[in-house]
Order: sequence, then structure tokens, then C-alpha cells
Amino acid sequence: MKSHRIGIIIGLALALIAYPGENLFAAKKHAQAPQPQAQGNTKANPNDPGGHSAKGVEFAKKKEYDKAIEEFGQAIQAEPNDAKNYFNRATAYRGLSKFTEAYNDFTKATELDPKNAPAFIGRGEVLLQQKQYDNALVDFSKAIELAPNDVGARRFRGFTYIAKSEWQKAIEDYSVVVEKVPADSAAWERRAFAHRNLKQYKEAIADYSKAISTDQKDLDGYRHRAQAYILAGDNAKAAEDFKAILKIKPDDNDAQSRLKALDSRANTPVPPAPATSPATAPSKAPPAASPH
Repeated sequence: MKSHRIGIIIGLALALIAYPGENLFAAKKHAQAPQPQAQGNTKANPNDPGGHSAKGVEFAKKKEYDKAIEEFGQAIQAEPNDAKNYFNRATAYRGLSKFTEAYNDFTKATELDPKNAPAFIGRGEVLLQQKQYDNALVDFSKAIELAPNDVGARRFRGFTYIAKSEWQKAIEDYSVVVEKVPADSAAWERRAFAHRNLKQYKEAIADYSKAISTDQKDLDGYRHRAQAYILAGDNAKAAEDFKAILKIKPDDNDAQSRLKALDSRANTPVPPAPATSPATAPSKAPPAASPH
């Protein structure tokens, strides 16, 4: 698994709507839940006798986005008031990183069908790619309002909260995700990251452990949990995680150097504390530091 920082490239799902309402999904980079199998369009559409919508879907599935855009454009000419054609073309534009065009088509889809939750999610993803976090949150929240059980919208909103360092809100969204999809290791890791930033190390370690349980060879899962153990003051447990990494990948330089640093720290004698005379010893414990 990759770093949780916002600088990573987000694996965005490509979802296309095929006439008459079938859903097509490409693999999502971090999604662990089973995805519906892509279904082709086998039914004729009397409003699109050229079959442009179905052809566009097939081109998009093969990542031939230029051809898909052309076909969806023809479908829009045949059915100018059908939201699915704009939605489909928007996903193809997004596949080419043409975010302005994608945003405009997703917007058109929401105007034609104000209850189209996938269109709000799609537009939110475009905004997230452009780091327009506040606007992305509006769209993801609208999608959740329209489709409360949509896990994808929760994933994206949770990730956006992480980008804004709104850790508790991220925890709340990812809690819904892991409840519905316990095998989503990315969600466990991102919730752990939020807990870690709140200095809730016990909770972070528990979540990293959940993520590792879904993939025993997840090197970054062990690495992140080791860091949480270090922050919690448990260097011995951190060392165990670095050793686990080296069992899987003996030439992992990062794990080797970190384990060496922990061993060196453990073998360094602690100097005795200087003696303090009764006259100068503090009479009471210092006040607790104010939270920042």
C-alpha cells in the first residue's frame, strides 16, 4: 500500500452506465471489496439506433478513451436529455485527465438528473484531483445524502477529510466503510493514519493490525504499524514489525536501517540522573502542558 499523504495519485474508479442502467466498473486501485463484473450492452436502444452509447462503453472498457468520447458525443446528439451519456463521456474525459471537460459533463449529468449520486461522486473525484477539497466535500456529501449506503462516496469523502487534516471526520467516514467492507485494507490504514495524527496510538495500531490481517505480506502495513509502535514508546514491538518485513523482503534497506537504529538505541546505556539536593528539588510536579 502506498503512503497516505495527499501527494499520492488516487486510484479512481471508472464507472460507466450502459443502457438501460447497467453499471460497469474498472478495478479500483485500493478497493478490496469484490466489484461487480462489467456487463456489455446487449439491448437495442430505439433512441440511439447507431448504438453509440454501447460502443462508447466498449471503447472505454478498453481504455480507448478518445474513441469512447467520440461515440458518447454521438449518443448525446441522439439523446441530448439523457444524463447517462454525459456521465459516460465525463468518465472518458477523466480517463484522459481532461478535468475541465469531465467537470462540465458531470455537471450536466447532475442538472439533467439531480438524484444521480454517481455523477456527484464523479464530479467530486475531479475536484479532489484538482485539490479543490471544499467543493469536493460538497459533492461527496450530496452523493451520500442521495445514496447513504454508497461506500465509494464515503471512501472519497474520508480521503478528502484526510487531505484537510480533519482527522475525526475522516475516522467517522472510514468507520462506516470498514463496517460495510471489513476486507478494505486501505480503509483500515487510512483510519489508522487519522488516529495516529490524533495521537491515538492504541487505536492506530489496532487498525494497522486489521489491515495487515487482510494481507500478511503488506510491507507498508508493517512499516506504518512499526512507526505507530515507536510513537507509542514500544520499540520492541516496532522491531518485531521490521523483522517481519525482512522475512518477506530480506533486502529491504529501510527496514534494515530502522531495525539497526532501534537495536543501537536499545543497547545504549542510559546515564544516571544527576543528584538533586532537597533544597532545590521541585516541591510538586510541573503543570501539564497545554494542548496545542
